[in-house]
Amino acid sequence: MKTTDGATEQRQAVRERYARAATEEASCCGPSCCGGERATTKDDISKTIGYSEEELGALPEDANLGLGCGNPTSIASLEEGMTVLDLGSGAGIDCFLASRQVGPSGRVIGVDMTPEMIERARANAGSGGYENVEFRLGEIEALPVADASVDVVISNCVLNLSTDKARVLADVYRVLKPGGRVVISDMVSDLPVPAVLEGNVDAVSACLPTFRDRYLAQFAEAGFEDARITEEKPYPASYILQDPGVQGFLGEHPSHAEELTAFAGSIVGAHFEATKQ
Repeated sequence: MKTTDGATEQRQAVRERYARAATEEASCCGPSCCGGERATTKDDISKTIGYSEEELGALPEDANLGLGCGNPTSIASLEEGMTVLDLGSGAGIDCFLASRQVGPSGRVIGVDMTPEMIERARANAGSGGYENVEFRLGEIEALPVADASVDVVISNCVLNLSTDKARVLADVYRVLKPGGRVVISDMVSDLPVPAVLEGNVDAVSACLPTFRDRYLAQFAEAGFEDARITEEKPYPASYILQDPGVQGFLGEHPSHAEELTAFAGSIVGAHFEATKQ
């Protein structure tokens, strides 16, 4: 179990990582942040994990940072007039896609703990004329959102970055209306995170996965009764192996290369859905 100091250190590492992503034009998990070849673009990464060319083409220029592991808005069945909450909203990509679906009578709220991301997302909303979207600075473990006020909660490769996922899901349950839904894309695996990576905050902040069964159990513990995985897509192992934190670790521990390569190859992006009864 992580100590309080360890949790604080991990949270700070995540905040610093995403601040860099917001200001340095580099993605979280993709090769473009590794200092090597930059042939893999943010749009290429996003198409691989489920975004269409049409969706990407309709976004503000600076909204897509290539940070996700799926496209939760594609399966969220959003309707006109809904209120949608995006956890870890980044530069706003999923908020802007949701905005088009809920229409002028709907509302989209993005929450992110990184001031640099909030600044960038608000600038994108302004340049794109998204009047039904707002961005709030806050932590997903304690959402700055009223009780029972949201129809659908979405999130994209963010919950695994939290030091207290149980608290996140409990707060998601709080803000959802009765009958409200949560639709989350996140990384899962059938293999445990190698012990050699568990204490490496740079690697942990690079979107490492959770066991499928454990993730589903955490939904149930939060009060959701019908949590399920509706789709899985392999996540390119190269995006993990070429991450700076993982590369740095391999440089120091080359004997673990085979183990880490097998682990990276086991990771998939999964769509989770659940309903508040």
